[in-house]
Amino acid sequence: VDGTESYHEAHQEWHPIYRSLLYRRKYYDIFFFDLEGNMIYSVYKEADFATNFAASSNGPWKDSGLGRVYQEALAKPDDIHYADFAPYGPSGGADAAFFAKGVRDSTDQLIGVYAIQLPPDYQKSIE
Repeated sequence: VDGTESYHEAHQEWHPIYRSLLYRRKYYDIFFFDLEGNMIYSVYKEADFATNFAASSNGPWKDSGLGRVYQEALAKPDDIHYADFAPYGPSGGADAAFFAKGVRDSTDQLIGVYAIQLPPDYQKSIE
């Protein structure tokens, strides 16, 4: 993956942690977005990686379920946002659901958005 040296250092440190979390919780993917709508991290780095999800962008998936939860989390970062199962192009058109929430730093400054993708066979539970 192209990127700066600092990106590669951070990726080397954090990618094993998020990949392990993804496997433990049976997610399909985990994403981080910056405040401008750029997807800056994905465990699987499908076709949506390094594209833009801002409503004002020309990003190809800004109107998808993931685009919607990103935009909602940016507007209301302290809430959890959900998009129900629907076909998602970057995942081969498979049904996917998404959750997203804003991410804040230690000074409570909004620094981005965290999102997860659930696969179509995800076991739903109210536990």
